[in-house]
Amino acid sequence: MRRRRNYRVRPNKAGSAMGVVAGAIFVGIGLFVVIPAFGPFGILWTLMAAAMTGYNIYIMVSGKGIYNVEMEEETYPGPAAGQGIAGVEERLQTLQRLYDQRLITREEYDRKRQEILAEKW
Repeated sequence: MRRRRNYRVRPNKAGSAMGVVAGAIFVGIGLFVVIPAFGPFGILWTLMAAAMTGYNIYIMVSGKGIYNVEMEEETYPGPAAGQGIAGVEERLQTLQRLYDQRLITREEYDRKRQEILAEKW
């Protein structure tokens, strides 16, 4: 059985922090070099650098994703009779792998883990 699912994509905090640093550097360059030398272009440069910095600060502190990705995934009703603990273990490992790859949130991970563990082995 296939179903479509939305995943929230978030950059890591280190990447956003690097964006903040780079944006701040470009704002400084804009204020002290580009505006005095190029006038209106320097203002545009500085505004764009400030927007880049603000965007990265927002992403870094909000913890929210920046866009959704819709994916099709295979779903299975559960382990077949006779699989028992091995089937549950495999599903938990798959769930952990999805969480480690940041394809699901912590809340989704915890909810699905409880569902798997609540099923009759």
